[in-house]
Amino acid sequence: MRAPQFFWHPYFFEPLATRPPTQEYRDHLAQLLPDTWLISRHDVWLYAAPEKAPDTTQRQQGFKIHLSAVPQTASAVLDVAVPICAERQVDFKVAGDPVIVQILNSKRQSRGGSGKFMTIYPPDDDTFRDLIERLHQATRTAKLAGPRILSDRPYKGSSIVHYRYGGFASPRRVNLDGTHTPCLVSPSGEYEPDDRRPYFRLPGWIEDPFGGSGEIDVDSSLTLNGRYSIQSAVSFSNAGGVYAGTDTTTGTPVILKEARPCTHQWSIGDTTWDAVDLLRREHAVLRRLAGLPFVPAAVELFEDSGHTFLAEQRLPGQDLRGYWARNEIILAPYIRRPQRLARWLPQFRHVAERLVAMVLTVHERGVLIGDLSPANVLIDDAGRRLGLIDFESAITADDGPEMRGFAAAWRTPGFAAPGREQRGGLGPHDDLYAAAMVLYHAVVPVNPLFALDPEAMRRFLDRFVELGVPEQVRRLILLLSDGEAQAARTLLREWRDEVAT
Repeated sequence: MRAPQFFWHPYFFEPLATRPPTQEYRDHLAQLLPDTWLISRHDVWLYAAPEKAPDTTQRQQGFKIHLSAVPQTASAVLDVAVPICAERQVDFKVAGDPVIVQILNSKRQSRGGSGKFMTIYPPDDDTFRDLIERLHQATRTAKLAGPRILSDRPYKGSSIVHYRYGGFASPRRVNLDGTHTPCLVSPSGEYEPDDRRPYFRLPGWIEDPFGGSGEIDVDSSLTLNGRYSIQSAVSFSNAGGVYAGTDTTTGTPVILKEARPCTHQWSIGDTTWDAVDLLRREHAVLRRLAGLPFVPAAVELFEDSGHTFLAEQRLPGQDLRGYWARNEIILAPYIRRPQRLARWLPQFRHVAERLVAMVLTVHERGVLIGDLSPANVLIDDAGRRLGLIDFESAITADDGPEMRGFAAAWRTPGFAAPGREQRGGLGPHDDLYAAAMVLYHAVVPVNPLFALDPEAMRRFLDRFVELGVPEQVRRLILLLSDGEAQAARTLLREWRDEVAT
């Protein structure tokens, strides 16, 4: 298994529309639609519309219908929905091909636009009501399921059929930076941004045709599973959020990780996994590592409102990205100041010793971390206690080659050993290389550059040694990057003894 190649150029990000779509969905639409319909491509979408009289125009805004899908169900959604749209002569668009569908449901996709496989443009409210009911009945009969579209309201609890009020052919406002903002026009003629937010919201002058409120109700005292009180959001992705909370049964602080079904999907052999499966794997890995003081203890895996959550111990501190950037610690801009190096060096040595020890201890439990970076290494405010978090891509000795291939493809740029994905699997040396790059990041955070210029890794190290960084820093990073764990530990021990004397 290899991760899908989402971008057309290997080094530069380009608009996704530069990638030519495959023919599956276009051919499928051609089979389902009458010959009088036109199919055209725009950006990453395929638009389908019946031939119309020259004076026929699409309405500017109104209620539109969205159907969600995953690559495995997209063709079945077309089989169900396209004949209904064709019968009512209603325009629609669909994602260009299976790769686009996977991107729409991927972890890094914008939450306001995720999941929208098919968009249907009813010409009036009566058609909207008729279509959405027929689509709901048809998809329910076909037992189809898909990801929840966060910007929309589900119709009658469906996971496939959603609706929102928005622009069809709406005007756009030109911003100062040259970008365009699509707008809605109020009854008084005022422009209002047509925002795709990760929650349902109606314009103030529009009522929900099915009697719901115009905006989601936010419960400031949210409690999950009747036990976990949410205090704040740590981060969000399309696959689910991460929240800081309190276990009200014990009074202890916890982290709650959320997984949304049918998002962040990967195919492993003949099996398709999603964010929920990965969270269940992380729970199993944490249980395997139970008792290690630097790994959060798994508290509970549970479901709430259709999503899966993992409650785990909240370790103190911040990640190493923020820690090494602190004004009193950061090295690179002040390398020529001896007092700065003298303050940075003992902390670097301590972090290196603890990091190598943690990685090797995890390996002794039969676990490979897979995705190790400064973002998932925590350090407390005193700079002494370290912890490891985020084991969703970890693998165990029991995993087969498919899962190992999946873990090899999941990486943070700049922290994965060269050629790792091509090998199709992980080994202990991959975690050691990542540990080396975590330490490199503490010297100077330029790791993503190495994919473009592999020789830059040594050049930067050599230059920093010339400017006063001890030779042991370079040797340690190079030993770890070569997988020489015991030699690295010996170096650290001798370095500590040398300093002590």
